Amino acid sequence: MNKSIVNKTCIGDNFARIQACVWAKMLFLFIALWIFSAPGNSQHVAIKSNLLYDAAAIPSLGIETKIAKSTTLDISGTYDPITFSGSRKLKNWMVQPELRRWGCIPFSGPFVGVNAIAGGFNFEKMPFAELKQKRAQGTFYGGGLSFGYHKILSPHWGFESSVSVGAVHISYSRYRCGSCGYKEKSFNQNYVGPTRISFSLVYIIK
Repeated sequence: MNKSIVNKTCIGDNFARIQACVWAKMLFLFIALWIFSAPGNSQHVAIKSNLLYDAAAIPSLGIETKIAKSTTLDISGTYDPITFSGSRKLKNWMVQPELRRWGCIPFSGPFVGVNAIAGGFNFEKMPFAELKQKRAQGTFYGGGLSFGYHKILSPHWGFESSVSVGAVHISYSRYRCGSCGYKEKSFNQNYVGPTRISFSLVYIIK
């Protein structure tokens, strides 16, 4: 079979998987929005997508709701179940709940937050130092602080930029290859530094 046809087929399959994942997450979040914004509830609710993750083909979505006069609860996450051609994997999931305090009113201007983070990953044959022909699988958890700004674009649309810094504990095992499953070594590492950079498109439901 022509190599270019095979490559095009792989690209098409991966794009279809990304689309399916995004639509599934959107459906889940819209259901959650109706739960949060039940009849008679005057609080604001927003859905968002981190454009940096999306550009890297890692689907991301989040939901944020007002819980007090100047306080919101944000729950954002990613989920990437895709296996690329040649058994290459960048599978990962992450959830990051965050409590935010706004300078004036929610969804407008600067905010500070405190957050937790947890997730897992399964990387194989990726262009990293030790994973070009190997696989790493593990989990991570931690927490930190965030600083950000929300710019209002219209009554319902906004753009949010933020950075989170904190400490994360990472536990993972390195395998000789994906199919044989031979574990070479286990690792436990602690990381201190940026845990999220976000440039998000936000839609606010009032």
